[in-house]
Amino acid sequence: MLNKRQERIISIFYENKEWITGKELARLLGVSDRTIRSDIDAINKNFQEELIQSNIRMGYFLNIDKYNQIYIETPKDIPQTPAQRCTYLIQQLLIHEEGINLTFLQEDIYVSGYSIENDIKKVRKTLEKYSHLKLVRSKNYIYLKGDEIEKRKLYKELLSNETQGNFLNLNKLAMFYKDFDLVKATDILVNVLKNHQYVIKETMFPMLILHVGISIERMLNCQFYTTERKNQALLQSIEYKIASEYFERLMEFIPIEIHEDEICLLALLFSNKSGQYQPKHLFIDENHIDIDELLQNVVTPIEKKLHVQFHEDEDFMAGLKMHLQGLIERYQQNINADNLFIHDIKRNYPLVFEMGVSVGNALEECLNIHINESEMGFIALHFGAAYERLNRNSKFKVVMIIPYDQNFSTLGQKKVESTFSERLEIVETLPLFEEAKVLALNPDLLITMTPLSHELDILTIQVSMFINNEDESIIFQALSKLEKKRFQIVFNQKISQLINPQYFYVDLDKRSSQEVIEYLCDELYSGGVVNKFFKKGVLKREEMSPTSFAYSFATPHSFGDYVNTPTVSVALLKNPIDWGSFKVKLVILLAINEGDHEVLKMFFDWLSQAIGEAGHFSDLLESRDYNEFICKITKEKK
Repeated sequence: MLNKRQERIISIFYENKEWITGKELARLLGVSDRTIRSDIDAINKNFQEELIQSNIRMGYFLNIDKYNQIYIETPKDIPQTPAQRCTYLIQQLLIHEEGINLTFLQEDIYVSGYSIENDIKKVRKTLEKYSHLKLVRSKNYIYLKGDEIEKRKLYKELLSNETQGNFLNLNKLAMFYKDFDLVKATDILVNVLKNHQYVIKETMFPMLILHVGISIERMLNCQFYTTERKNQALLQSIEYKIASEYFERLMEFIPIEIHEDEICLLALLFSNKSGQYQPKHLFIDENHIDIDELLQNVVTPIEKKLHVQFHEDEDFMAGLKMHLQGLIERYQQNINADNLFIHDIKRNYPLVFEMGVSVGNALEECLNIHINESEMGFIALHFGAAYERLNRNSKFKVVMIIPYDQNFSTLGQKKVESTFSERLEIVETLPLFEEAKVLALNPDLLITMTPLSHELDILTIQVSMFINNEDESIIFQALSKLEKKRFQIVFNQKISQLINPQYFYVDLDKRSSQEVIEYLCDELYSGGVVNKFFKKGVLKREEMSPTSFAYSFATPHSFGDYVNTPTVSVALLKNPIDWGSFKVKLVILLAINEGDHEVLKMFFDWLSQAIGEAGHFSDLLESRDYNEFICKITKEKK
């Protein structure tokens, strides 16, 4: 058995992955060089392997390959530096809302009480930009208290840092498989799919490869699944033909035995990843369970916590449905699915893993079955991949045209990436403009270092070789233009859904703001859109401060959650009326709950832009019916 210091030594090596001298280790652990030598010897004897190599000049080094082959229980993720401990502390505070016991924390990360105190100071400093969050200490516990919206923002920031750019990376996945070459297996699959002209959605491909790797590893260990989902239609499908051919070609360099059920499972996986297969029910203990309803129950709590609409990601929902079917089959066959990635997920993606745990616990309650940690890890992978997609999709895709040597190319790209990393992703750097390549990449923006003329409908800007301040300004303006266009598209979609023709009025004849509000609220209440408290809430809000503006319009709304269906009611008044300090002709009543922050933000972002354009509002006031109003409010502003 290893003691805690020896476990920490392994953890230090695993995180650093480089040679470390005995003196450096001794300083880190506060012990003598002699103690380090004794610990290294004890570790190697414990595993009966030279797990940690030694060199008189370079020091010590952990043999990662041997470490993974032995597959010892990975020590807890032990953050080594103050910055790592600070991030770890914040993650744990977000996960454990009941607080953290400081004594247990010292034991978990093997540091002194003095170091913990210093780390807490750094956490407080980090939280300063979140004005409504604070660290509260009570006896031997610390808690993160404050505004839930800011907690959510902090959670999403850390989650983005976890997943950004490295989640389900093929080369990283390949490192976990020691008995076969996952990259070669992937190349064979790509060729088979290409030969059959069978398209797998690009966003689904990483999860497909992950599942394929797991299947190969399982078959190498003679662990085979059976499935009740095979039928004559599946056996005659193109997916079954592709899966059969793939396994045949795979057997040429990997010694695996193929069963028909395994071919069927891979065929189902292809159908799912191409977007064709959508299971509707789970069958467990003679019960038919609506899979959409089940996922709604288990995913919604996470969506509310993060305010991220996972269910709108079709790839995520399709993949999770497919995974749940496999999970039920494994449960019914009493098969434990080994998850090679579980330790890596827990170590490097604790917030992602927490989502898997949350869903696993919810599934246990809904299905009355046991969900083990490995299965929770698989579920977490679906969430992590989805969140990375959602996060990446929020950035603009950029292609850079740099017709110079590689050094200039790298310098220019790095400068742009470092300055605008939160707003753009450079998907390719090309030495010259090739229309076919650019079209295939489908970028939002072209950044070129040489004059460029083309016929593509892609925003294009020219910058200098070394990206100076003026160039940064040009890029900034281009991104702002793209964001404005993206916002207009989202706004147009949402506002058309929110403004219902049933609650749109032309020439409404009322004499006061109260009469208008009462009429609009009563109509919404009659239609079941709001409850009986909504009207009182709107009137109370108007008493605090009238919601009228100089451009002849008002936006009455309510505090509180009194809305059943988010709706915007619009009234064009027959005659202007006094409303606070202004005459009002157009009334836009927002029946939107306070909790619908994204919808409210979207509307007020539009309002802040529109207020600067008097002509836009004058056009709206001239609208004579619903269709004309929608056309004008969704018209792209220059």
